[in-house]
Amino acid sequence: MARRDAFSGLRETPSSNADEDGRSVDMPAFSEKQDVKQPLDLIPTAQRREKRNRDWEQAHRAETVTYRGVPRECHEWIEEIAEGLAVPRDEVVRAFLEFGVKQYQCGQLALIAYPKAQRMTLFPEGERKTLVSPSQGKKINGWLNEAFPVAMKNERGAKRKKGKRGPADGSRWEIRVTYRIPILLKEKIRSIANEHTLPVGEVVWFFIEQALQAFRNGSLSLQPAPKMIGMTLFQGR
Repeated sequence: MARRDAFSGLRETPSSNADEDGRSVDMPAFSEKQDVKQPLDLIPTAQRREKRNRDWEQAHRAETVTYRGVPRECHEWIEEIAEGLAVPRDEVVRAFLEFGVKQYQCGQLALIAYPKAQRMTLFPEGERKTLVSPSQGKKINGWLNEAFPVAMKNERGAKRKKGKRGPADGSRWEIRVTYRIPILLKEKIRSIANEHTLPVGEVVWFFIEQALQAFRNGSLSLQPAPKMIGMTLFQGR
């Protein structure tokens, strides 16, 4: 009797399951079947923001000017007029200042300057010191007290009460306004201020007030013209 091979069943198994083995060989591994995404992969990548073109601002930087002493109410009136005409605020300022300069140059607007403060000095003749005797000093002090009375000082140790300062008590010179106007107009205003030894901010304030009054009574007419975007008071310029 022939001896049976114990491994004959194992040798027949691959042939019977050929189709299954073929599929198993052809099937890719789990890592090859699908690409596993992480939570961060689901977040879209932010696009790099393009830099803003500031060529126009750099070219017109010399037109920017800051003035001190223009009241806040005056600035608010300008903004209201600009909003009502649908034009930039700086164009209203330019129109008002050009009106004031033109009126001044034509002699229809006069600037009358007043002394604002008086000062005393010990050296009226330059570097030479003025020497006085004690008796003369008493007379001079008496004359100074009559001419310029000084308030009595509080007693030593007495605390002075500080009252609350309201918005109207603050100095208007602390207010600064910045406009963009033509360079030639800016130089004309500065020249007029230097001619009368006046602060430039006061001249600007005066011109704006006069132009505002003329605008309200109809002497100054602002007629905006259509523009590509928004409105403008200076068509073609």
